[in-house]
Amino acid sequence: MIHLATVDVSAMEEEPETRGKLRADPSVNTHRPACGKSQNISRVLASIFKHLYTNDIIRKDTGSNLVQTKPLRGSYHDRYVEELQQVHSEYEQRIKQADMLESHMIQASACAAAKETQAYERMRGTAGDVCDHQGLLTVKSAFSWCVDEDLLEMNNLISPKDYLATQKPHVRAPAAEKWNPAKPTIAFNMHVSREPQDDGYTVVRSPEKTGVVDIQLDHSVTFESCSDTPRRKETQREPNQTKPKPKWKGEPSVKDRAEGWEKLQKLKDRQSFLRNPRFLPLNSQQGGMSLIRPRTKVKAEPESKGAKKKSPAKEPIPVFLVKPSVVVFTDYSVGNIYETTLELKNVTSSSRHIRVIPPTTPYFSIGLGRFPGEGGVVAPGMSCKYTLRFAPDSLGDYKDFIVVETQAEGPFVVPIEAWRPPPILTLPRVLDCGYCLIGGVKFVEFLCQNVGLSTGTFCFIPKDEWPASNFRSLARTYFSEQPPFAVSPSLFVLQPGEATVVEVVFFPTTTEKSCQVFTVVCDNCQVKDISIEGEGQLIALELVSVSGGEEPPVVGEVRDLTAEHFIRFSPCNPHSVQQKKLVIRNNVHLELPFHWQIMKPNLHPLLPGESPDASRIQFHLATDEVFHVSPSTGILAPCQDQEYLLIFCPKELKDYHSVCHLVLRDIPQLPPEPSDSSVLQPVQPGSKVTSVIIMEIEVKGSTEPYQILLEPYAIVIPGEIFICTPTSRQFKMWNHSKTFICFQWERINNSCHVIEVEPSSGRIEENECFDFSLIVTGGKAEKIVTSLVCHIQRHHEPVTLAVEVSFKGPTVTLNVPSIDFGPIRPREQTQTTLLLTNTTQLEASWILESKHQDSQISVEPSRGLLPPLASCNVDVLFKPHSCQLFETELELTVENGTGCHLSVRADVQSSHVCLLNCTLSFPELYVGASATGTVTLFNQTLLPSQFTWMAQLQGKQASLCSATFDPSSGTLGPNVSMEITVTFTAHTDLELTEVAAVCEVQGMNSPLVVGIVAKPKKLSVSYSVPGVCPNGQSPSTPVLDFGDGVILKRAVSKQLLITNQTAIPAPFTVEAEYFTCHALKPNKQPEKRFAYVTNPLHSVQAKKAEEKAHEEFVSSLLAHGKGAAFFVTPNTGILGAFESRAVDVTAYTDMWGEYRDHLICKVGDLKPVLILIHMTVKGCPLYFQMTGPRAQDQNQGPIIQFGTHVSGGDTVSRSLRINNPTMFDIRLDWETYNVDQNDCKLLDLVVAFGDAFPLKDADGNEVLSSVLRLSSLNETAWEKTRTTDSEGTSASLQSLTDVEEEEYTSEDERGEEEETCLYPSLGKKKLISVHIRPHMGNLSDYPFCITPQQIVIPAKSSRAIHVSFTPLTLSGAARESRCVGLALGFMSLDSELAACVPGKVGRAQGLDLEPVRVDLLAAVQTAALLVQLEEDDGVLEFRASAGDLLMANSDNEIVVREFDITQSFQLKNTSEMPLHFSLGTQPPFSVVKPKPRGPTSTSRNPPSGDSQSLVLKPQHSMRVKVAFHCSLPLLDQVEQTDEEIPSGVMLIHGANGQMKLRFEQKLLIHYSNNTLQTVPLCAHLDLPALRLSAVSVDFGLCYVGQTQTREVNVYSCGAHMYWKSITKSVEGDSHVFRVTPDFGLLGSKEHRVTSSSQCLQISFTPSDDREFSALLVIHSPLVKTSVTLQLRGTGSFDEMYRSS
Repeated sequence: MIHLATVDVSAMEEEPETRGKLRADPSVNTHRPACGKSQNISRVLASIFKHLYTNDIIRKDTGSNLVQTKPLRGSYHDRYVEELQQVHSEYEQRIKQADMLESHMIQASACAAAKETQAYERMRGTAGDVCDHQGLLTVKSAFSWCVDEDLLEMNNLISPKDYLATQKPHVRAPAAEKWNPAKPTIAFNMHVSREPQDDGYTVVRSPEKTGVVDIQLDHSVTFESCSDTPRRKETQREPNQTKPKPKWKGEPSVKDRAEGWEKLQKLKDRQSFLRNPRFLPLNSQQGGMSLIRPRTKVKAEPESKGAKKKSPAKEPIPVFLVKPSVVVFTDYSVGNIYETTLELKNVTSSSRHIRVIPPTTPYFSIGLGRFPGEGGVVAPGMSCKYTLRFAPDSLGDYKDFIVVETQAEGPFVVPIEAWRPPPILTLPRVLDCGYCLIGGVKFVEFLCQNVGLSTGTFCFIPKDEWPASNFRSLARTYFSEQPPFAVSPSLFVLQPGEATVVEVVFFPTTTEKSCQVFTVVCDNCQVKDISIEGEGQLIALELVSVSGGEEPPVVGEVRDLTAEHFIRFSPCNPHSVQQKKLVIRNNVHLELPFHWQIMKPNLHPLLPGESPDASRIQFHLATDEVFHVSPSTGILAPCQDQEYLLIFCPKELKDYHSVCHLVLRDIPQLPPEPSDSSVLQPVQPGSKVTSVIIMEIEVKGSTEPYQILLEPYAIVIPGEIFICTPTSRQFKMWNHSKTFICFQWERINNSCHVIEVEPSSGRIEENECFDFSLIVTGGKAEKIVTSLVCHIQRHHEPVTLAVEVSFKGPTVTLNVPSIDFGPIRPREQTQTTLLLTNTTQLEASWILESKHQDSQISVEPSRGLLPPLASCNVDVLFKPHSCQLFETELELTVENGTGCHLSVRADVQSSHVCLLNCTLSFPELYVGASATGTVTLFNQTLLPSQFTWMAQLQGKQASLCSATFDPSSGTLGPNVSMEITVTFTAHTDLELTEVAAVCEVQGMNSPLVVGIVAKPKKLSVSYSVPGVCPNGQSPSTPVLDFGDGVILKRAVSKQLLITNQTAIPAPFTVEAEYFTCHALKPNKQPEKRFAYVTNPLHSVQAKKAEEKAHEEFVSSLLAHGKGAAFFVTPNTGILGAFESRAVDVTAYTDMWGEYRDHLICKVGDLKPVLILIHMTVKGCPLYFQMTGPRAQDQNQGPIIQFGTHVSGGDTVSRSLRINNPTMFDIRLDWETYNVDQNDCKLLDLVVAFGDAFPLKDADGNEVLSSVLRLSSLNETAWEKTRTTDSEGTSASLQSLTDVEEEEYTSEDERGEEEETCLYPSLGKKKLISVHIRPHMGNLSDYPFCITPQQIVIPAKSSRAIHVSFTPLTLSGAARESRCVGLALGFMSLDSELAACVPGKVGRAQGLDLEPVRVDLLAAVQTAALLVQLEEDDGVLEFRASAGDLLMANSDNEIVVREFDITQSFQLKNTSEMPLHFSLGTQPPFSVVKPKPRGPTSTSRNPPSGDSQSLVLKPQHSMRVKVAFHCSLPLLDQVEQTDEEIPSGVMLIHGANGQMKLRFEQKLLIHYSNNTLQTVPLCAHLDLPALRLSAVSVDFGLCYVGQTQTREVNVYSCGAHMYWKSITKSVEGDSHVFRVTPDFGLLGSKEHRVTSSSQCLQISFTPSDDREFSALLVIHSPLVKTSVTLQLRGTGSFDEMYRSS
C-alpha cells in the first residue's frame, strides 16, 4: 500500500495537466487559513476520541488542593502528589509542543497557498491571451518547501518526503517561454501532420520561423521507443529580445507553412540515400544508434531573427557493454592462480573493432580474445571474451585496470580489484576495567568474536614492544602484562563466527586513573591499538545528613572517647519507638559490604587537649537492646547515598547511652609504600582482606511518663429514655504523651441496667484524640448516677468517666379501627383476627374484652404480654342465635398505658336453592356403558348453601340402572349457579322412563328431584390386520402371515386389530392353539429381580441385566421344545367403548422350519374366532464357542487362521466347540474344500443316491439301513418324549404330551395327518436326489482336515471338533505360499418328531438346508531372520588397540590384562511365525549370553552360545552381543610366517609404518529345520611400533665433572604403549650416562592419535680422562624386539672444553 500511494502522489506531481482538471482555479479551491483560531481541530478530536478527549481529568487546581492538605496525610499522599505534579508538568510541556506544531503547520499552509497563487498568476501572465478554460494551468504544491521537515520528524510526524518522490532543490526556473495550449502534440505530428518527421537517418533541417514558440515535449509523456530519461530542448532568448509580434502580423498561416514543408521534403527525397553506419562517425545520428537505448527523434527548430542557437550537450553513446563491469577477486591464497572471463558485447547497430590493453601490474595478466567471427570484428549484439588471470604473492589488496579502445572518441577502463575480507573482532577500542580498591585484584572478562569471513591469529602485545622482529617471542606466556594490567590469553586463533573470552587483570597500587595501550596484531599484519583503563580508589564514606540534625553535646556531658558523631533522641514514653533517618554516602565507585554493631560507650573523662589512651578503649556489645539500625547488613552501592533507620525503643524510665559502629567487610590491606630502591612487585591475587570500623555514631535517649485527658470528664443525658432502648453519647480521650497508648474500658452490667463504651479497647497515637460512644440501656424506670473505669496499658492509674441518665415505660396499638362480619346464618360461627403491636422497647401487658358483656361474641386470647417492638394475633369469635342486625364494642386496656375502643357489627340471614332443569335425557346409551349429562343448581340468597346428591336412584326401574354425580356435594356461593355432571349406566336393554335423582340442600325443608329417560343398546366386535386387504376373505377371519424369510432367533411381530363397534366395554382373551406359551412379560422380570438393589445401576450394567432378563424370558417361552412360540401381548384385557385394540403377536424361534397354527380370540360373551398363522424360519441354531451366537450370518462360522508356519513343519490343530441350545439332537457332516484363486468353475452338480449324509460309525461305514434306522430312531425319540413329558412339571408340556399321545394312537389317523404334513415323512426317502449349488472349491482333506467328519451334538449340550493344518513342503525358489480353504457342515435331524409335526411344522435337512461354513487360512514360509547392523557395509566390525592391554594396578604399576570389546546387532523376525535357532562362532569371537536372574557367573570368558536354543516371536527383535577377546597371545601372530598364521587372520602394513591385525570370522545361525544363515565378523587390532630418531649419540670431548646434554626423540606409531629404558655397559661405564625420563607412555588412549613422540634428555658427565661407551636399550611389553642407542663420550681435563 505504501508503494502504491507513492506512485499515485508522484504521478500527480509529474502530470499537472491531469491534476489541473480537478480544480479550475487555485484561488478558489486552495485552502486559505485566515487565522490560527480557524484551524482549531478540537471538535474533530472530540468526535473521534470521545473517551480520551472529553473525559474528566485531574486538573491543576485539584493538584494544588492536594498540596495544601499535605501536612494531614501520610507518605503515600506525598508520593501521589509528587507524581501528579510531574504528570501535570509533562502534560503542559506536551500541550505547548503540540500548540507550537499546530501553529507552524498553519503558517506553512498559509505560506504555501500564497506561493501557489503567485505562481499561478505568473503562469497566466506568461500565457498571455490564452484562457484557462479546462484547468490546464496548474502549479506544483509548495507546502514541502514551507514546512520544517526536521521538526516534523523530531516529533514522529509524517513529513512530505515520506510520501513524495525525491525533490530537487527549490530554485526559481529561468524565464519561461510563452506557453501555448494549442501546440501540436506528438500524436498529432505522427498521425495528422504532414510535416517531415525524423526517421533516425535523414537529417531534417529546421525551417526558419518568426514569432513562433518552439515546440516542446512535456517530460511526463513517454513512449516505448523513448528513453527513460527524456531530454528537453531549450531555447534561450537574448537579453534584449523584443516582445514578439501578434499572430496576424508577419506570420504565415498554418496551411502555407504545411505546403512549404511538403515542397522542401520532396526536394530532399530526390538526393537522400542510406549510408553504411559502420563508416559514419560515432557522434553522428545514424552512426551512434544504440541497441540498448531507444531512438530519439530530432526536431528541426526554426531560428528567429537575431537569435543564436545553442546545441545541447550530448551524452556519450556506449559501444561495448562490459560484463562484469568491475572484475573482483575475493577468496585467494598465496601461490595459486585464479582465472575469470571478461565479456565485451557490441551494443550498437553496426559491426565494430576492439583493442584491449593488458593490466600494468605483474599480478594480473590477460589472454588472447575469443571473437565470434574472423578478423577481430564483433557483430551487433555479439560478444568477445578474454581470460583474465590473477597470481597473488601475499594476502594484501590489489588494484589494476584494463584499457579497452574502440571507435568511440576515447577508450574506457575496466577496473580490476582483488581483496580478501579481513577478520573483524568485536572487541571495543577501550576496555574499561572500572574501579578497584588499592591492594586488591579485579578480573574483568570481555567477549571477543570474529565476525569477519576469514580465520585469523591474534596476539596481545604492549604498545612499546611493537613492532617486533619475532612474532612468537612475544607470546611465550599466557598473560601479556603491562602494570597495573595483564591480559590473557596473549595468543589465540578465531575462526569466522567463533568467539573467545579475553580476561583483563587490574591490580592498582595508587589512587589514580591508569591507562595502558596494548597492540592487537593479526597474522596478516593488521594492527589495532586497544586502551585498557582502570582507576584505583581508597575507602571514603560520609555521613550526609541526620533527620532532625546532629545535636551538640551539653557542656560537661560525658561522651565516648572515639565517636565521630553524636545523635540525641527526644524524651519519650516507655515502650515507644522513635526513628531517625541517617544518610551515608559512599564516595567510592565500588560496592562495599557492611554491617552494624551496637557497642557500649568508652566513658573516660579527658582533660582539655588530652588524647584518649588506646589501652582504655574497649569494645563490648550493648546488652540493653534499645538501639537498632536498619538495614543491619548489606552492600553500599557505588557513589550513592544509603538511607538507614536508627530506631530507639526504651522499655524503662531511665536514660540510655550506646555507640553504633559501621563495619566494612572484605577490605584489602594497603600495599607497603615503595621506596626509592624497591622494585615493582608482581601481582599477588591472594592479598589479605579484613573488616574495618569506618564510622562511629554515639546515640543517647531518655523516657518520661504518660499524659491522658478526657473531654468531657462527665456525661449527663437530659430528659427520659425508654426502658430497654440503647442510647449513646459521644466523648473524646486525648493522648498528650510522647507515644501512643493502649486502653481498655470496663462494662457495667447488673440486673437492671447496662452501661458500656465502644470501642472498649484500642490505641491512640501521640498528640491525638480518639472518639468514643457511651451506650446506656435501662431495665426499669429510674434515675442512675455512676462512673466507668478505663485501664491504660503500662499506666499505673486508671481513668474514670461520670454518667447520669433517666428511663420511662411502653406503648401498644391495633391494626384496624372496626370489625364487620357481613352476612351470616343463625347458629353459625365466624371469626376474624386482630394484630396488636408494641411500638416501644418495653414489654406491654394488655387486656381485650367486650364492653357490654354479650355472650354471642368472644375474644381468644383476651389478655397477654408483648415483647418490645413485637406483635401478636387475637381471634374475635361471633355465633348469632337468630336473624338480626348485630352491633357492639370491644375495649383494649394496656398496663401503665393508654387504652382504645373497637366497634363490631354483623347481618344474620337464612339460605334458598332451586333447579334450572328438572328432566335429563340420554339418546345414545349402551348396556353396561356409562353416559353423562348435566343439571344446574342456583343459589337465590347472599349466603353460601351446602348440597348433597343421594347415591340411590328413585323409581320403579331404579334397580335396572345406576348413576353418579360430580360433584356429589358442595357449597354454592351467594347468587351463584353450578353445573352438576351426571354419569348414568344401564344394566338392561329395556327403555327406562320411571327413574329419578334426589338432591338435599342444607337449610331447606324439601329436596330437589330430577327425572331420567334412556334407551340402551347391545355389544358388537370386528377383527382386521393393519395394512392387509381381505382379498375376498371374510373380514372377521383375517390371516397372520409372518413371511418366508424369518431369521432364526429373531423376534418377529404382527398386529391384530380388535375393534369394539359399541360403547360397551368387554373383556377379551387371545392365545395360540398349538405353539402356545405362558410366561411373564419381559419388562416386569428385571423389576422383580433387582428389586433389592438400593443403588441405581450403571447404564452398561442395566443394559446387560436387561439383555439377560430378555434371554431368560425367551428361554421360558421356548421351554416346551416345539421350536417356536407365539407370544400375544396383551393376551387379556378390557376392550373399551368404541375402542380399536391392537394385539401384538410376536414369534420366537430356536429351530428352523415351516410353521402353521391358529390364534383363538374370545371377546365377552361372543363365540371364539380362529385366525390362521403362517411362518417360515431360516437360519442355523448352532454356534461356535469362540464366536458366540450371531444375529446375522448365523451359518457363518469363525475364520480359523493358523498363521505362518515353517515349510515342512508339524501338523497344527485347533479345537472348536459347537453349542446346541435347542431341544433336538443335530447331526453335522463335515466336508473340507481347497479354494483356488484361478479356479473358473461356477456351479457344482451334486447327485445323491439314497441319503446324502447317512449315519456312520467311527470307521465311516453306514450302521443301519434307512428304514430300520428311522423306525428305531422314531421309537427312541417317541419314548424319550414320553419320558420327558411324564417327568416334567410344566402344564403346557404335559398338555402337549397328551395331544401327541392322542395323535399317534391310531394308524388311520396317522395316515390322514401325513397328508396334511408340510414335508414328506422321513420313512419315504428319495432314491436319487440332484442338487445344484455355487462352486465352493475342490473337495480335499489336505492340507486342511476336520475330525470327526460326522458328529451328533445333543440337545442343550456341546461337542468339540478338531481342525488341523499340515504345512506344505516348498520346492524350488518359492519362499512363501498361502493356503485358503473352507469347511461345510451339513445339518440333519435323526428324530422324526423333530423333522415333522403333521399340520404344524416341517423342517428341511442335509443338502436342502444351508450348511455351516468355516473359513480356513494359513501360510507357509522358509526360515530367515533380518539382520540389522549399525553400519551399512553388511559386516559387524570391531576396532581395538593393543595398547589397551596395559593397565595400572593398585600400586601404580603397569601390568598386562586381557579385555573384551563388544558389538551388537539386531535380529528381527519379520515373518508371522516363531523361529527356533541357535548361535555359534569361533575364537577370538564369542557370543555373549544374557546373565541369568540367579547368582551371576564369575567366569571371565563368556560361553560361546553354541548349545543354547533361542526362540524369536513374530515381529519381535532380539539384541545379540558379540565379543572380541583381545589377549597378549594374539600379538605373537605378528612374528609368524604366512603358513603359520591361522585362516582369517591378516597382517596389514600402513603407509606411516603402522601395523594392524585383521581377524575375519562368521557368526552361524542354525535353525530348527537344519537351515543355516551367516553374519560376517571383522576385527582390526592396532599394533604398536617403536623407533628412535638416531642410532648413536657421540658427546665428543667433554670436561671432566661437567655435564653435557643431547636430545633424542623416541617415536611410536599405531597403538599407545608403555616403554622403559635400561643403560648397559660391558666396562661399567653406564653410571656416566643418564636418561631423563627413563620410562613413559607414548600415545594417548583418549585421542587415538596415529603417531606420537617423546623427547629424551641424555646427559654425559665424565668421571675420568678417558673414553666411555654404553648401550641404551628401550623395550616395551607389547613389542617383541627392543630398540637400542649407542652412547659414546670422552672425558678430558683440558680447560678449552670447559663451558662457561
